[in-house]
Amino acid sequence: MNWNLARGLVYLACLAASGLAMAGLADFDLATGTLDIRPFNLYALTGAGGGVVSSLLASVALLRGWGRK
Repeated sequence: MNWNLARGLVYLACLAASGLAMAGLADFDLATGTLDIRPFNLYALTGAGGGVVSSLLASVALLRGWGRK
């Protein structure tokens, strides 16, 4: 097992959990160490995610110069 990969995945999971808690989408109980994710609308998340991903890809394309002759 690659321990650096495992440690990196744990760090990413903790980053995602803290991001959810800061955004108000989850509650973290310090005494028990549990993360309770609030219910969300998957259709709204998918609809908003498309716009975010397309803007991200357009920014990457602009920075890398894709589409220029």
